[in-house]
Amino acid sequence: MSGSSKKVAFVGIIFLLAVMMFAAVGIGSGGDTANTDLTSSLLSEKVEKYRAYVTKRAEVYDMQDHVELILCVMEVESHGEGLDPMQAAEGPFNKKYPKIPNGIRDPKYSIDCGIQELHSVLKKAGVTSGKDIERIKVALAGYNFGSGYIEWVDANKGGKWTLENAKEFSAMMAAKMGWSVYGDPNYVNKVMGYYENVDSKLEGKDAFLVPMKSYTLTSGVGPRSLGDYHYGTDIDGGYGSNIYAPASGTVYEVSNVCPPDNGYLGNTCPYNGGYIGGGNYVMLKVSYKKEQYYIFLCHMKRTMVTKGQKVKKGQKIGEQGHSGNSTASHLHIEIHKGTARIATKDGLLDPEKLMKFKK
Repeated sequence: MSGSSKKVAFVGIIFLLAVMMFAAVGIGSGGDTANTDLTSSLLSEKVEKYRAYVTKRAEVYDMQDHVELILCVMEVESHGEGLDPMQAAEGPFNKKYPKIPNGIRDPKYSIDCGIQELHSVLKKAGVTSGKDIERIKVALAGYNFGSGYIEWVDANKGGKWTLENAKEFSAMMAAKMGWSVYGDPNYVNKVMGYYENVDSKLEGKDAFLVPMKSYTLTSGVGPRSLGDYHYGTDIDGGYGSNIYAPASGTVYEVSNVCPPDNGYLGNTCPYNGGYIGGGNYVMLKVSYKKEQYYIFLCHMKRTMVTKGQKVKKGQKIGEQGHSGNSTASHLHIEIHKGTARIATKDGLLDPEKLMKFKK
């Protein structure tokens, strides 16, 4: 064998050992190739363009803790289109325009009316916080059907919204009014489909959020008993658990080509690029205190974002899996300052110093 061939072979062995060590560290999770829920998990650009105005006006009406909910309602009502994006013309707070569908001719006035109406039903339903999901559902039905639903469900159904009692109320009111249709019984599910994917109530210090709601911390940064060095923090919320963006930023790299539940030690999927063995992963580029950080989240079942996409802090970006170089289902979190490289101490930061993990 020639000298150059020996060098190639030696480099190949070193590379394979590095991959094996990286695998032992546990960087991966699983992933689907399909991305059918991508659209349903994100707010449209037309809704997002109203975020600044909604945030400003929410403070006026003591709704600053419900900005995401307001935007999710707008998404379902109109996708941010038209002059009455909150579809508030027929509501009690419209004092200026005809009380007919799309009667409001000023988007900002529509938003003001919609925020006030949403505030009214949240108050009537006794919602205590953005985490009071069951009563938020009741309030949302009240926004769609009118506040009479809240009184009815409290008096007759134990104060809990279900699709079945929403259908019952809709049919009852349609018969009473002599209409063929009254409201949308599935309205609550439609709004919650967005709201539960745009969660800004996760735990976290002022730097980054922990990207899961419920989990067990299984491994930290540093040397391990395997004789290797672990470059990140591992958490386990259970296979399929939602994964959220720890901070607002841009999707720097993403891969969604690996089998979602086929991780094993030495698995090099995806097989090219700088993140071999990461399985299905998302690399986020974020700015914090004028510095650039790269947050690597890997071993997913599937990812729900695309390269170059802007994401919001707390937005659902994937699900926990068991893909790539991984011996069990978990999420590997690795953070570097100033470099997008992984499995290196260059710019390496301990996630436990930047996130508030449950112990």
